[in-house]
Amino acid sequence: MAINRPVSLPSVQPRKLRANSPDRVSAVSSESETSVDNLEEGFVKKSHPKLRWLTAVVPPAAKGSRPSRTTSAFQRWKGKQQRPIPKLLLFAIIASVAVIVLASLLIYYIIHLRRLIPQSDIQKTIASWGLSNYPTQLVKTLPADFSRDIEPIPCHSHNDYWRHVPLYDALAAGCTSVEADVWLFGDDLFVGHSQKSLTKERTLESLYIDPIVSILSNQNAPNQVTTPNGTLSSTTALNGVFETSPNTPLILLIDMKTDGASTFLAVLEHLDPFRSRGWLTHFNGSAVVPGLITVVGTGNTPFNLLVANTTYRDIFYDAPLDELWGDDPTSINKYDQLLMSEKYTRENSYYASVSFQKELGNLWHGILTPQQVLTIRGQIKGAQERGLKARYWDTPAWPVGRRDHVWDVLMSEGVGALNVDDLEAAKEKNWGG
Repeated sequence: MAINRPVSLPSVQPRKLRANSPDRVSAVSSESETSVDNLEEGFVKKSHPKLRWLTAVVPPAAKGSRPSRTTSAFQRWKGKQQRPIPKLLLFAIIASVAVIVLASLLIYYIIHLRRLIPQSDIQKTIASWGLSNYPTQLVKTLPADFSRDIEPIPCHSHNDYWRHVPLYDALAAGCTSVEADVWLFGDDLFVGHSQKSLTKERTLESLYIDPIVSILSNQNAPNQVTTPNGTLSSTTALNGVFETSPNTPLILLIDMKTDGASTFLAVLEHLDPFRSRGWLTHFNGSAVVPGLITVVGTGNTPFNLLVANTTYRDIFYDAPLDELWGDDPTSINKYDQLLMSEKYTRENSYYASVSFQKELGNLWHGILTPQQVLTIRGQIKGAQERGLKARYWDTPAWPVGRRDHVWDVLMSEGVGALNVDDLEAAKEKNWGG
């Protein structure tokens, strides 16, 4: 039987109230004078741990200090305004740059357009090419300053028939040599790189022979100037294409694509307009007589047929440059023996050519190696000893720096003619000038 015992409760001591001391009263009174901002800040800092998430989501702007109530509205408005000086300075810089750019473009276009203005009749012919109201071929009357201000440079217009205006583009750049690939079909010599590119309008006569006849006829026309004595002044000296250098001949390199023997005979026949006027450089049996035009045969040109006539010939050969000196020019005896060779001489040849890529290969690191330079030097010297002009075709065309490096080396070593595709680059560089 359970006995109900009285439960003893813990005794609760009455809480003693602590009297506030004077110091405590002063502290409380000082806290009451604290600003609202400081109180709020202290409250947030002493908030319950479970309410800390509330302070975490409060935007930074809400946490910033409030402007003082003593700050005037004008001062607060003035502080919010952005100063205009940085914007004005930026605008001035942009405007200055724009003015400089526009001025530079204007100067460039003025110079570019000025270059497009024809300065000589060769350039006028090029500018009027294809126009129905201006003759471009077989021009009967040309001014006396046909090639004014054009300085001839030792460059060869490679595949000249590909130009916008064959022959004239090369002459305007100052090139002294042009190239025509000919194909014999019937009695006509057509000009083109391949058979599929041939057309009846593009023949050796229409692109080269007839225009050259017209140009040189004008250059050697009798002077129509009356002297004080009433007589006409004239000269017996023949003038070439270039007004500034009348003794510089024009080199016509004919690449024979069809059968060598038949094409060679056809070329001889087609050269009669030059031959009958006495303009062709020729060998008279004992010496080479300079002329206004030097014709050089390459491709399938038969060397044995070319030298068969020992008393007269007016087509010269494009000798193989790689045969004038070997790939390994280390043996002095071998070099002397090569120089004594009499097969290719200035009496039967004019150029000595070879493929640059085939003979010298690629350029490592964009420059020629010492061995490549030595090969070039030996081959050019071998050509010069025979009175021939060395020419390398298939030279690098890109990048431009690599091309210019090869041109610099070739010109410094004495190459006879630069094989050029970019006429403007050759003209601006003035190679050999």
